[in-house]
Amino acid sequence: MIDESLVVQSAISAFNNAALALPAFFWLGLLMIPLFYITYKYGNSLMDIIGLKQQKLQNTIIKWTVVLSLIWLVLFGGNYIVLRDSETLLPFVTAAIAFFGMMFIGNLTRDIQLPKWSDFSRKNKIKIILFCALILAILGLTDTHTWWGPILQIAAFIGGGIAGRRVKHDIKPIPFISGFIFLFTIMILMQPEFFRFGQLGNLTILHLFGISCVGLPITGVIVLRNTKSREKIYHSAFVKLKWLMRCLVALAGCLFVMTESVPVFIGTCALAAGLFWLKTIHAKSMPTYLSDKLLMFAIFSFGILTVMPVISCLAILGWLSLPHGDIWNDVHSLL
Repeated sequence: MIDESLVVQSAISAFNNAALALPAFFWLGLLMIPLFYITYKYGNSLMDIIGLKQQKLQNTIIKWTVVLSLIWLVLFGGNYIVLRDSETLLPFVTAAIAFFGMMFIGNLTRDIQLPKWSDFSRKNKIKIILFCALILAILGLTDTHTWWGPILQIAAFIGGGIAGRRVKHDIKPIPFISGFIFLFTIMILMQPEFFRFGQLGNLTILHLFGISCVGLPITGVIVLRNTKSREKIYHSAFVKLKWLMRCLVALAGCLFVMTESVPVFIGTCALAAGLFWLKTIHAKSMPTYLSDKLLMFAIFSFGILTVMPVISCLAILGWLSLPHGDIWNDVHSLL
């Protein structure tokens, strides 16, 4: 008799092999070009129709990015049959992302007063209980490879929401979304088969390029928002250090392409952060809007990477709301 699990694994492997050369997110990016163009061309009118206010547009984009990412995490989860090893850290990583994502959402909604349980009628109480049971069941089904998996995921979602409402201070959106997206990207790279991203050990240049289009801009955002331009490094020393860091980043990038390793990717981003810090601290001044544009580009790339064009379109609207400038020269000033 043929083991059914082997048949399923073989079919999944065949699907992954078919998507090796040109991954799904690449085709999505091509097919969504008309949508992206329309959003870019008529973005201001679209914001007026939807009712998005430019003053709070960035926070709105960040909020919906977190919400849609958590929905994506739930709907794309539970694919443990494709993992080659039953011992994995993936449940704890997904639980951590769920916890911090729900903590952010809970923090945003902490001023909303929840109605008292006694105010509901018996009929409405039954409806609420059934609805909550359905939601908990969906959350639990994202991690069924062990008996404690559903408990872990449900506790992460509920605990994060409660913790967010208990936090007294506002969680800063930009630092949060930077760490959230970066951790999400690392999780996808760690187990690409689980998220139908590709096959571990057989990722192509397009896969790694997509990962880099999220990780490196996020690194730039973190550096620019925490470093002030001081123009204190001697020019001769700066030139030598600049080329040294460029070589190190290039070598780390080549190593990342060859190994597809998460530690190497983190190391590459750390070296890139060193290069960005060096260029920023040596410059007389940096464009004030550059970090915001890098953030919108990272969110745009993240939307394509996770096959969520809504996030990419929101990032385009965020890009349009920022001051116009020579973005290529601004980015070159970091490299």
